[in-house]
Amino acid sequence: MSAIRLPKLLEREPLVDAVFEMRLGGDPHMADLLPGVFFGQYDPRPKLQRLPAAEIPQPIRAGDPNLAYSPVIRLDLPEYTISFGDRNLVIGCRLPYPKWPTFKAAILAVVDTVARVGIAGPVERYSLKYVNLIQASTISDQIAKINMAIRVGDVKVHDNHLSVKVHKNEDDILHIMSIVTGAKGKLADGEPIFGAIVDIDSIRTVQFPDIGAFAEHLEPAVESLRQANKIKFFSCLTELTINEMGPKYD
Repeated sequence: MSAIRLPKLLEREPLVDAVFEMRLGGDPHMADLLPGVFFGQYDPRPKLQRLPAAEIPQPIRAGDPNLAYSPVIRLDLPEYTISFGDRNLVIGCRLPYPKWPTFKAAILAVVDTVARVGIAGPVERYSLKYVNLIQASTISDQIAKINMAIRVGDVKVHDNHLSVKVHKNEDDILHIMSIVTGAKGKLADGEPIFGAIVDIDSIRTVQFPDIGAFAEHLEPAVESLRQANKIKFFSCLTELTINEMGPKYD
């Protein structure tokens, strides 16, 4: 594709997960302080769950890079979930995806609440991750739907299982683009689906002294991050694949 024309929406949405994350420096103990604040804001009360990482003592989590940002508490709400780690906050959408304006409003509202609580610690990074499942019944058809060409030695990949991850820095954003074939999942109505996962994780490293300063700049910043993520996703697909999704343009 020489130029990427971004659809306003898709009639057949391939998205299976959408996640926003904010990470803090210092030792803010977000998982200890925030769940109670949010739990009391909703009626009916959301379901509160302790996650597996909660069983590991906090000093051990803090000293292990693989656990430092593992959520330990999750609140389940009708349209999304809010998960809290020691130094991070994660907002995830429930299916069916409510579209970006609704998701963005939820992100801004949650971050504003955290800012008003006054959690100490600088904001170091935030990210948007969109996971899509491109349906196709065979591995070769899945690969054909992706805008890529892979050769390993004398093997040209066209009907082989594959898992590819590419890190790409553009401007102030790191995009981690992952393609995995042979994936299985379920739609919001429970119908099983089979295809290739296209996972775009867009990360922006920042330096805000506190969450209040971050919240003041978040709306245009997260909007630009979403656009950059969206461009990367559609660049991964062939024009035929995009047309099969029923794109609607302005």
